[in-house]
Amino acid sequence: MTVTNVAPAKSLQAGALARPSGIPVLPAVDLNLGTVTFVTPAGHHAYWSAEAEQLVQALTQAVRPARWIPGIGTLVVTVAQTGVRAGRGVGFRLAKQ
Repeated sequence: MTVTNVAPAKSLQAGALARPSGIPVLPAVDLNLGTVTFVTPAGHHAYWSAEAEQLVQALTQAVRPARWIPGIGTLVVTVAQTGVRAGRGVGFRLAKQ
């Protein structure tokens, strides 16, 4: 499991990188096979995750829709965190099936 900071940048200075915004998705997770499937405007996607149980647990605590970031092959789930209004992003690397 990879923790990803989801707090928006205060200001973008020259040379600063903007955080990837991702595509909102509704993932379906098969705990027995470890498969994760979802649909984006580009079509249906099927992946595999070694952390399927942790992904399901994060999805049950999600405070906003999960986001797929295709450039880095990561599904980010934002979960509640005390003292952080925007929540905390938890990233899951997904492998092509």
